[in-house]
Amino acid sequence: MSLSKLMQLEADMKKCFRCSLCKMVPLPTVLDSRYSNGCPASRELHFHGYSGSGKSITGLSLIEGRIEVDEALAEIAFACTACGLCDVSCKFIMEAERHQVNMALREHVVDEGFGPSAHRQMIENLDAHGHPDGTARLSSSSWAEGLELKVARADRAPVLLFAGCGVSRESDSSAVVRKLALLMSRAKVDFAILGDAEDCCGMPAYWTGHRDVFTKIAADRAQRFDDLGAETIVAASGSCLGAMRAKYPEYARRPRANLVHATEFLAQLIAEEKLPLPRPVGRKVTYHDPCYLGRQSEPPLAWEGEYKRTHGCMTYADPPREINRGIHGVFEPPRRILRAIRGLDFVEMARIREYAFCCGGGGGVPQAYPDLARRTALHRLEEAAGVGAECLVTACHHCRANLTEAQRSLQDGLPVVDIIDLVYEASGIEE
Repeated sequence: MSLSKLMQLEADMKKCFRCSLCKMVPLPTVLDSRYSNGCPASRELHFHGYSGSGKSITGLSLIEGRIEVDEALAEIAFACTACGLCDVSCKFIMEAERHQVNMALREHVVDEGFGPSAHRQMIENLDAHGHPDGTARLSSSSWAEGLELKVARADRAPVLLFAGCGVSRESDSSAVVRKLALLMSRAKVDFAILGDAEDCCGMPAYWTGHRDVFTKIAADRAQRFDDLGAETIVAASGSCLGAMRAKYPEYARRPRANLVHATEFLAQLIAEEKLPLPRPVGRKVTYHDPCYLGRQSEPPLAWEGEYKRTHGCMTYADPPREINRGIHGVFEPPRRILRAIRGLDFVEMARIREYAFCCGGGGGVPQAYPDLARRTALHRLEEAAGVGAECLVTACHHCRANLTEAQRSLQDGLPVVDIIDLVYEASGIEE
């Protein structure tokens, strides 16, 4: 199955002429030569094979029977944060699906039994118990203690707050989601939470190439959400939003409810003056675009047609197909929020929006290649400090966790906060 998926992408792989644009942000967007690179793996590991182009060449070699999967090939496939920068950079000049090739390659490696051992227990837990931590997880509803919130199934509500599995393993995530619930309560939103019925969105299975596990989880979560009858689902973490909005439809189906991220929901409440922000926050901040909230949150686009050949070697789609270029992700709502906070001095980094540099926290890299995750985060922290920011703001618990872990190794590192922390501070709520 996974090799047939690679074969379906043969035309995309053959479009690569090794220009290496997949390793960098497009030249017209470069603001600082120090931050012209875009691919964390290529930047840190200094070998073409780790780039999007290299993985396409590897995929072609596999389907043509010139090579077989081994440990070295597995490292090429998995020493990658699955951020998708190679995909949007390549699409600056051509129509080719680099990210789909990367993920199909991972799935084939896993099917051949060569996935990183560091991922194995996490995926077994996810498959058997719906959570990366298995039965050892803490109570998901502990973060909501004392708030007297509605719990889905027992109480119907038009809005469902999806906290994500991070709340049961990280105190920082728990605190952020608790603040989000308090903000929604202040705005008089009628919402419910999942409580102890909250399972993982399944993103770790997608990232690590476990296609069957992710497909099963996507179908199960979509059905569960439909059964609850909520009109809107608010995802607290950017990676959860990316999983549900963009990856569920590709592998199973999306829920019927309107899927939004917390920044989209809060930005609307602020614009409608339902959530006042009276308290000034005197701080200079910059914002890190999470990959799966930004360029990787676009739903897949349907296309029916065929690839044809011209001039003996060039392929083209007939009829022409629209492709995802990463430009319709959640980019503006977080920025609208930051501009709405009184006293906040918001400055941008060099690599932003669809060309933002990854934090290093995705793709299963922190578990299997922790040094790559750390060095990637340190490079992003350096970029943030370079614009004079006193604080780095993000909107995904994977980003915040990995950036914070790297920041601890610095003597004078930049604090990393979730954007919900700043909104909560500006709201003046005192629990």
